[in-house]
Amino acid sequence: MRKVFFTYWIMLYFILISCSNLYAKEILPNNKIEKLLKSADSLSNSKNYIKAIYIYNEVLSFASKKLKSSDASYIYKKIALIYYKQKQYRNSKIHFKKSILRYSTSKNAADSYFNLGLIYRKEKEKDSLFWALNNSLNIYKNLDDSLDKFSTYSKAGILFKQAGHFNTAITYLLLAYDGFSKQKNQSKKASVCYTIGETQRLLGNLEIARKYLIESLNIRKQLSDTLKTSYAYNNLANLYKSEKNYKSAIVNYRDAIKTQNGLKKKKEIGKMLNNLATVYFLTNKYELALKTYKEALKEKKLEQDTLSIAYSFNELALSAIRSKSYKKAKSYLDSSKLYLSTISKKEVWLRYYEIQSEYHKSRYGYKVAFEFKEKQYQLYKELFDEKQSKTIQALQEKFENQLKLQEISELQTKNEQKKSIITIQNQTLKNKNLLLLLFGSLILIFIGIYFFIEQKQKEKLQKLENKKLEEILKSQELVKNHISKDLHDIITTSYDGIRLKILALEKAKNPKEIRKTIINDIKTINHEIRLISHRLSPLGNKIKDASLNDVIISQLSEFQHYRQIFVAVQLPLPEVLNQMILEAQTNFYGILLEILNNIEKHSKATEVQIKHRIKDNKTLLFEFYDNGIGFKNGQVKGIGLMNIKQRTKLLGGDFIIKETENGTSININFPIKQNLP
Repeated sequence: MRKVFFTYWIMLYFILISCSNLYAKEILPNNKIEKLLKSADSLSNSKNYIKAIYIYNEVLSFASKKLKSSDASYIYKKIALIYYKQKQYRNSKIHFKKSILRYSTSKNAADSYFNLGLIYRKEKEKDSLFWALNNSLNIYKNLDDSLDKFSTYSKAGILFKQAGHFNTAITYLLLAYDGFSKQKNQSKKASVCYTIGETQRLLGNLEIARKYLIESLNIRKQLSDTLKTSYAYNNLANLYKSEKNYKSAIVNYRDAIKTQNGLKKKKEIGKMLNNLATVYFLTNKYELALKTYKEALKEKKLEQDTLSIAYSFNELALSAIRSKSYKKAKSYLDSSKLYLSTISKKEVWLRYYEIQSEYHKSRYGYKVAFEFKEKQYQLYKELFDEKQSKTIQALQEKFENQLKLQEISELQTKNEQKKSIITIQNQTLKNKNLLLLLFGSLILIFIGIYFFIEQKQKEKLQKLENKKLEEILKSQELVKNHISKDLHDIITTSYDGIRLKILALEKAKNPKEIRKTIINDIKTINHEIRLISHRLSPLGNKIKDASLNDVIISQLSEFQHYRQIFVAVQLPLPEVLNQMILEAQTNFYGILLEILNNIEKHSKATEVQIKHRIKDNKTLLFEFYDNGIGFKNGQVKGIGLMNIKQRTKLLGGDFIIKETENGTSININFPIKQNLP
């Protein structure tokens, strides 16, 4: 023990001597700093992380007087990246934040924000992820164009896509696409083309998706990138398969496989063969499907992909059943079971039970077939419950995130108002002090009167503010209760209905009709959830990239196109809408959405007219007319109309709805001045 302590003190002594020598020099010269940084970078690249961090810290400690903010920001970022590679995320976050603090508008800060977002993603902190990501993108917008800038846009697009924010993803992916095009970086452009294509496919824009996937394929061909060319063929084939254009899908899958066959080292060719076999099966080419599944199985065994092997044996068995080769089918099912014994993935077992049931049914073993069908049903129920639980959790998270954002926005607005009041009060106090010096005791009397009146005015304003706040909170509680009820009805009732219809599919005489109703039910649910989302945050991020008038015109065009209701709007829209404060713009846009929704859901109208005018340069009036069926017994109820009334009240205006000979009219007017900055 004494030897250990002795050694420790000897080491500490030499460290202190070294430090004193360095401090004696006070600062390191510039050329020494450059050499040390190059040495540290080299050590980091060769994965000698401990020495690299030591040198980086040495520069930070002894060159602080000479070090620029940009250099310090760079060094902290490099240290953070080393900790990130070593999965020491806590230390990594600390140094990324130091990098940002040293130079908050630099490229290093933008990169540090982005990498912070990646850590938050690993830690499943979604709010923090998008906070960091948006900060990174906002900094990059003000920086010169570069490969790193467009690469960050591309990566951000992928992150937004994975989170389900498809429209935001498209915005940044297109910026990356334009940037890579200008820089003539074809490899990066091909990758972003693929991501745009996949995102557009998820949005249902199949024509646009096809355009970008074909462009990605052509670029890969030009670059002679054989492996990625095969992937591009496979991606395009997947799109054709989703469109049920099986002929084009087969051609592209074959091209993908043919391209892979030219490589010495094949990659994922088993999946491509499996995709091709599936299309053969869907087109009733059972012999070809059987042959291709065997080829896929052979490749997957070489790849040692246990899960895919089990999938392949299942599909081989089904192809054999359809070809009435029952002995082969039995053999394939037995082989599948061997691999399944090491797999816990429920979807594979579900498919296995389904095929077992069909096999025994085709062999007239109805009892065994029923037993497997029962297992399939029980497993399906488990999967459905799990997915339903995840869906509810995702919706809840989304709802809570939107509430948090709304709360933050309100707090920021109140904070700005308080700062403004404090500034005014400080200026007033200065003026009072000057008056005191000039007029003495006489001014003291006026000051006393002033403070008395001011206090009364504050009390009056405070009462008005409290009353307004109470009304807003009451309104919010009503909206929350309605949204809570809507979410409950949509998720519980609607999904239960869908589940029952799915269960009824097997015994139904008209399964196609039931499938149609299921699809329609899902569309209705999606529409209802989108409506709830609009009620919570009508404008969302749209206002960042376009003016309110452009957003309104875009929304009206989309409404006319998708709802098949003709919209006649008086153009141009008043420019004053674009000049209003964000809160007022949000409330006006929310009113427009609710009116359009009511027309779509209740009016049975075929035409909507929108007119506007400015009265006495003080009041903005909007009039909405539809040629629908009006409303019954003069009763006007519902969360939509309540939302319109509350938002109109927040604008300081009036809302009137009445039935006309040809439908319904809604008149909204509000003062202009109080809604301007």
